[in-house]
Amino acid sequence: MIDQDPTLPVPCYQPIGEDGSLLRRYERPYEVGQGTEADGAIAAGEVIPFESLPERLVGSALTAGAQTMLMGLLRLGRSAIFPGGGVGIEYGGLLKTAARPDHVGRHVREAAVHLRSQRVDLLVVPGMSGYPVGSMYSIVSGIPAVLLKKQKHIPGSDATRYPTGSFVIPSYTGDGDVVMSADLPALQDVVDCVLAPQMSAQADAEMVRLTVRVAGADDIIDKATMSQAVSESALIVGEAAVERFVARYRFHTGDTRPVEQDVQVVTWVTPLIKGYNRPQEHLNRWFGISPFAGLNVTSVHLDPPALGIDGLGVAAFAIDTP
Repeated sequence: MIDQDPTLPVPCYQPIGEDGSLLRRYERPYEVGQGTEADGAIAAGEVIPFESLPERLVGSALTAGAQTMLMGLLRLGRSAIFPGGGVGIEYGGLLKTAARPDHVGRHVREAAVHLRSQRVDLLVVPGMSGYPVGSMYSIVSGIPAVLLKKQKHIPGSDATRYPTGSFVIPSYTGDGDVVMSADLPALQDVVDCVLAPQMSAQADAEMVRLTVRVAGADDIIDKATMSQAVSESALIVGEAAVERFVARYRFHTGDTRPVEQDVQVVTWVTPLIKGYNRPQEHLNRWFGISPFAGLNVTSVHLDPPALGIDGLGVAAFAIDTP
């Protein structure tokens, strides 16, 4: 596994359930207003008007991909209050209910460079809301992506019906708890394709070492609760997939050499990360990784509607005009 500072908490990768079942439960705290004031308000003079944004982006610390994406986000999105998550960002027309390569294409290419530099074998994407951008990451990087499917959680139901590595987490949109589960057949096929060349390359070795490097991908990282849950699930299902590959290999070949397996979550990629919730620290503490994010959101404001962006300042959403 990933080397960690022994003084830091060690994540548990085994499926420990809320009632001794196979389901691990994660709590995602409700989010109050974020900004310079508790209610998310900010003085108008401190905000960059949308019309002035292009000139302010020149010479900013944002990458070309982040600049283009920010223009699209502030034109198509808005700040909002969600029943299950509190104050947040409505960005459906950019990343969820519509796919906009004109706005996110450069960021996706930048993220693909990062994924390839980390030698990622497999992307894991939680839920359909994250899958549009997850698919773009996959296609551009050439790395296969597997969806963690979402279904409504029924308390007291037979947890054994859920696949290995499933977990329960509150819905951000306020629809109650949901169960997230990996598409195990799809994941197994990807892992088999990753491991078969490794096995062939070690045909004469006394001991075989099989490695699967996983990355998470989502449309946004807020408190990193979902990222932690997905990462732990990925380790569980990834290790199980490697074990199934080895078992089938031994059955067909009779090869009894010792096999060392190494499944790691090595990074996360996302268009948006809520830096004010310190999710980077959370992921680094638990997994020793630093996520790659297009835009680091430092605050969300309701009055006037605006976003704080690391490397730029506080920028206003576009105002609808006839």
